[in-house]
Parts: sequence; structure tokens; C-alpha cells
Amino acid sequence: MEPNDLSPTNGVPSSSSSNGLQPGIVSLWGLVSQSIAGMAPTCDVVAFMTAGAAFALVALPLSYLFAFILMFIEVNTLYHLSKHRGSAGGYYSYVSAGLGAKPALVTAIMVISYQLISIAGVPIYVAGVFLPGLAHSYLGIALPSWFWIPMLLVFIGVPWLLSVLGIRPTVKAMLITSSLEIVFLIVSSIIIIARAHVTAPLHPFTFASVGIKGVALGMIFAITSFIGVGSHAPLGEETKGIRTQQGRLIGKAAILSLTLVGVALTISAYALTVGWGQAKMGLFSQSAAPGVQVFLNYLGPIGAVALVVLAINSALMDDLALMTSTARVLFAVSRDKLLQTSFATVNGRRAPAASVTFVGVTAIIVGLAFGLWLGPAQAFDVLTTAVLFGLVTAHTLMNLSLMRISYRERRVTQLAFHLVLPIIAMGLFWFVLYESIIPFVFPLAWAAIFWLLLLVGAIIWTYLKIGGDRGPSPQAGHELGVAHGETIHELGLWQET
Repeated sequence: MEPNDLSPTNGVPSSSSSNGLQPGIVSLWGLVSQSIAGMAPTCDVVAFMTAGAAFALVALPLSYLFAFILMFIEVNTLYHLSKHRGSAGGYYSYVSAGLGAKPALVTAIMVISYQLISIAGVPIYVAGVFLPGLAHSYLGIALPSWFWIPMLLVFIGVPWLLSVLGIRPTVKAMLITSSLEIVFLIVSSIIIIARAHVTAPLHPFTFASVGIKGVALGMIFAITSFIGVGSHAPLGEETKGIRTQQGRLIGKAAILSLTLVGVALTISAYALTVGWGQAKMGLFSQSAAPGVQVFLNYLGPIGAVALVVLAINSALMDDLALMTSTARVLFAVSRDKLLQTSFATVNGRRAPAASVTFVGVTAIIVGLAFGLWLGPAQAFDVLTTAVLFGLVTAHTLMNLSLMRISYRERRVTQLAFHLVLPIIAMGLFWFVLYESIIPFVFPLAWAAIFWLLLLVGAIIWTYLKIGGDRGPSPQAGHELGVAHGETIHELGLWQET
């Protein structure tokens, strides 16, 4: 067997052990709901779209359409890499299959970092910008400047509590709210578009107003609206189905969830643009809660209140989905003895409680640090851009992994899916990053510096753990995230110094 063979029989964890995650819990639609919750569509409408409109203006729908297309191209990689591998490691395991141990560990640290940053960033905006603006504009109440601090604890604390209770209540909560969000956004957006007096219906899908750079800057927030599309991948070991189907369900769920959220967000961006007024989009991001205003104008108080309630719930479910995902990646890496091994434990409900707690506490620290330093609005912009840097780095390694596997197997028939599409995705990702950060302008440039420090730290840690004769053998290096560390040792696949 080749070392990077994706055979499902190679290194499958003994998940029946009471010391591991509980198998056979999450269905296909449970995976879809986890992915949708990770993308937090209603929260995107009130947060990311408001921030993105500051750059994209009337072309906001175009930024979301391009981001949707780009992520659909990118999800091809997740679909093909996950076919034969259901793992708590998610992207970490997929990169291991094609590129080996060192790139896999760097990927894991990037995934843990950018998802953790996102867990911190979303509540900063909701509690520090959205809710204070809403209270001032519609209720005449001036919330204290420190209001976001205790709310940060709430937005992270509630998901932490659900996460440590186990995967079953977590998935049930996300399944109900995710379905409601998608239906609400699509139906309400159609009503707004029908009631708006649209004089130039295709104008929001042109570069005329802001050019390529404006659309690319808008895509920062549009792409990060989709970052949770792969948040269900680390649930592979807990997915229902026989061993050969677990990975395949991950890919199917990614396509289904991305399609639902992509349609909902693109049509919502268009509804907000034409509902606000195309000629007035320069004022959109300057408003305290422009999305709520549009819904109030066209759907009345009930529609506006429903948007606010679902947005708050969406932020909670987003942090829940990302916390669930991040904790399992941390669990898998620690199980392979490449991070602190105490994170590779589960509580009585078979949840990786130690990993969940670490993720929650660290997210609070990051949120407090950036919020106090830059203020909630700028902290959100910087953290969101840093998330995009981490996401692009991890997905680049994912694409290279798929290309490496394809090269070894010499599958000419898979040329488009295993080579052409990954190259297109990588090129577009880095183009958006280049357009968004060059020339360097502070405070947004802090995101690039923060990402660079994380990347250098990840590389240094990788070589400290796996450099020289340390770490897994070349064969085991292609099975990370799948086999328990003890199994690797028992098989003699772990090299000592």
C-alpha cells in the first residue's frame, strides 16, 4: 500500500472505545446543519454584509456571487479528499493523506487558529457594533461602551456549555435553527425584491461603481461568510453510516450546505442593495443597522424583529459550530501526540471537553485583546481579514494535497477535478488577498502581520515536534488524524530521537 493511500481501512480509529468520540450519532442532515451553522447566514446579513458594503458599495451582490462561485470551486477539493476518510482531524487528516505529517500539522494549527479567531470576532461585532447601534437608533438607549465585554462571555459561554454536553444536543440545536434561517432569508429577500422599485436590476452585478479592487475587498467579508462550510468535516468519526460512507457524507453535506447558504446570501445581498437604494449604498455601512432598516421598511416590525432575533441566535450557533469543529481538530492532533495530549480526552458524554474549554478561553482572550486595543468595529475588520489569511493558507495546502494524490494515482479522467479546479481556486484566493491588503493600510494590515506570526509559529512548532528523527514515520505521516496515537506506537510507526 502506498503511504498516501486513502483507503478507509487504513488506520481507522477504534471509535467504539469509551475513551473516544461516539460513533453513529450525526446524520447527513446533521452534518449539513453543522456546516450551515458554521456559515451563520443571518449573522452574515447583519454583520459581514454591512462591513463588506463599505468597500463593495452597490456591487455587494457581485462580491457575494463571486465568493459563492469561488467557494463552490473550492468545495470540490473537500469533496474529493473526504471521500474515503472520516476523521476528527478534518483538513488535518486530508492534508496528511497527500502531503504527509509536516504540512498536515501546519494545516491543523492554521485551522485551529482561524476558526478560533472567528469565534472571537463574530460576537465582538454583534455585541460591540450591531446591538449598540440598534439600541441607539430604534430604542433611544445608549449602551455603555463596555457592553460587548460581558456579552462576549455570553456568546462564547453558551456554545461552550452545549459543546461539553455532547454532539447530540449540539446537532439538534443547529438543525432546527439552520433550517429556519435559510427559509426566512430566502422568503424575506424575495418579498423585499418584489416590493422594491428596481430601475437597474443588473447594475449590482457590474464593476462600474467600485472596480475590481472594491469587489475584491467586499469579497473578504463575503468569503469569510462561508468559512464554516467545512466545519462539519471533523465530525467524520461521529457520522452515521458504514465506514466507507462516512467520508462521502462529508462531501455531500458540504455541497448541500454551500448551495443553500450561497443562494440565501447572494439573494439577501441583492435584496439589501435594491431595498436600501442602489444610489445610496455609500451610506449603507455608515448606518447602525442597515439590514434591520431594510427589513423594517419592507416587512414591518415583525420582519425586523425576526431578523434581529435570528441574527443573535445565528451568532450563537456560529460559535457553537466552530467551537465543536475546532475542538475536534485539536483533539485529533493531540491524539497523535503532536500537541498537548490532555486535549485528547473526552468527558462522560463523549465530548472533548478539555479541547472545548481551551478553545473557548483562548477565543475570549483574543476577543478581549483585540477589542480593547482597536475597538469593536476595527477589531472585527482586522480579525475577519486574519481569518481569511488562515483559511486561504489551509485551503492552499488542501488543494496541493489533492493534486499530490492525483499525481501519484495518474488519473487522467480526474484531471479537471484534481488539478484544474484546485489551481483555479488557489489563484483566486490569493488574488483576493493581494487586492485586499496591497498597499498596506493600517489597521487592516495588522491582519497580515498577525497571520504571519501565526504561520511562522506553526512552522517552528512543526519542526520542533517532527523535525529530524522525531514524530511519525513516513507511512504514519499519511495517516494522521485517523489512527489513535497509541495505535501508531503499537504498529511501530512512531520514530523516536
